[in-house]
Amino acid sequence: MLIGKQIGDYKLLEELGRGSFGCVYKCQNMYDQSYHAIKIIQFESLKNSEGIVGELLKDEISVLAKIDSPNVLKLEHYFQSSTNCYILMEYCNAGDLEKYWEKQGRRIKEQNVIDMIIQILNGLYELHKHNVIHRDIKLANILMHNDQVKIADLGFCKQLQNKDMEVRLCLGTMGTMAPEVARFDSYGLQSDIFSIGCIFYQLLFGELPFECYDVQFYLQSIRQQKIDFQKYGVVISNEVKEIISKMLIEDPKERLTFPQLFQYSLFKKVQNMSQVSQVAQRNFSKIETSNFYQNIYDNKKDIQIQQTGMNVLRQNEDILRTQQNEQYQIVNNIQQNSRINQNHYDQENVQKLTYELLSTKYLSPNQQSIANTLQQLKDSEIAFKSDKQQNNISSQISDSVSLQNTQNIVKYQILLDALEYCQRTYTEIDQITFLIQSQSLIGKFMLLKRIRSESKVYFQELSNNPQISELKDVFKPFIENNQFDIVLNQIKSSKQILNNLSQNYDNEIQEQATGIFHLNYYQALMDLHTQIKLEINRESEIKKKKVLVIVLIHIQRCMHFQDLCSQKIDLVEEFFNIKNKNLIDIIKKVQF
Repeated sequence: MLIGKQIGDYKLLEELGRGSFGCVYKCQNMYDQSYHAIKIIQFESLKNSEGIVGELLKDEISVLAKIDSPNVLKLEHYFQSSTNCYILMEYCNAGDLEKYWEKQGRRIKEQNVIDMIIQILNGLYELHKHNVIHRDIKLANILMHNDQVKIADLGFCKQLQNKDMEVRLCLGTMGTMAPEVARFDSYGLQSDIFSIGCIFYQLLFGELPFECYDVQFYLQSIRQQKIDFQKYGVVISNEVKEIISKMLIEDPKERLTFPQLFQYSLFKKVQNMSQVSQVAQRNFSKIETSNFYQNIYDNKKDIQIQQTGMNVLRQNEDILRTQQNEQYQIVNNIQQNSRINQNHYDQENVQKLTYELLSTKYLSPNQQSIANTLQQLKDSEIAFKSDKQQNNISSQISDSVSLQNTQNIVKYQILLDALEYCQRTYTEIDQITFLIQSQSLIGKFMLLKRIRSESKVYFQELSNNPQISELKDVFKPFIENNQFDIVLNQIKSSKQILNNLSQNYDNEIQEQATGIFHLNYYQALMDLHTQIKLEINRESEIKKKKVLVIVLIHIQRCMHFQDLCSQKIDLVEEFFNIKNKNLIDIIKKVQF
């Protein structure tokens, strides 16, 4: 039971919802007492889904972080531990639209429904601007805060629970799913139109428009187009009947389009709308909104999601199963070779990371390589110089201790890798030219302080252990690094920086850590993370943007230093091979 547990700065208060891959809780910030919602997803729950859920989760995070609309649920923060990932979102006090609809007796007055549809359309416009089709619009995925409607749940986790690959990859919910999606055809914006038509009818009449016992029955019902507008004695306007009928046409080419939908008078009668709906109506009635959709339809640029990836998986299921068996063998070999560690936690991480690596290799085979040969040579040279010290250290470790201390070797090598990770991240940050260079100093200083303070701890531990005390020398370079003193002096010599410091940071400007160092360290790196995002927005050159995005990834891992110390790090993969990856794939790793 997680109620009452504290995760970071947040205390879990109550469970709001549960899906196949995680739960959503209401939580409270322990410092400012504000309320939020937090989705907790276990990495363990993702590994048995051929990497598909993990990919969807990354999409959900990257999409939510880009959207800024009063009618789309806001993502406020994303972080992770060694076992879970956490998506912090704004809290909606009225639950989801399905619960509200049920409390209203499953039938809502026409004008109130129109208000909701207007807000949903406004939220969808923001999604469509980012080339996103929701694919699972239903009442349970729409939240309410006071009288404001917010589209939520872009992750589809509740639908990914059937072992049948076809069903699992047909994203959406029967009853509101567009027929082209149910048939595994390609689909686009018009699939969202169909789903909105379904919930439009459902809110008014208390039931979905088409029976959905199974896929074939559902598709047959849609084809027959027997939509009952006389059900339960509900009376609605002829204009609403016409809109719903045209939204629910089976052929997406014949279905009502977004530009046509906006032309109906019921979406223009502002005097009848609630205040929040008037705001939404003004936004999607703008000329740029109309032009956006008109350009898509006129030029036949409808945002299409060709389900080729899904078809490839179905056609090559044997290949996928073979790769899965190879993955299990690799995991077993790794675990057998690492049993000296006797750390089940690490073995789970090895299994998860190995699986994700193979899934990525299979599902994303077309990642671009760096075309610049000179840059490749330069990177190789840097990698050689950086890893030379690591090789010397490994040799020193192997020569200085007996086999009975192998477990300790593994432990301290992992710790050493974590420190090296932070040191390389500092070097990357130090090469960035910030708009205001002094703003980066606190973050850089706190990172260096972490490296030095942690190194001193490990140095002392080893000094107190006669059997492996020789190992302590490998941590000396981090302790004796003069970069710490240089940055410390830069801060102390700047009156402007000292005057602008918060009291917490003011107490940290020394070698000794305060009692709340870990909190200040995290906040300093968060501020640095934000500053680099501003630099990314200022930068016009794609190649330089890519470098900055990679630094963001490294900083966010440094934020969670204890997680860095929990598993073996492949420094070449993290710092050099990552440069060969597609920019979009790299961006998906960034936490917002």
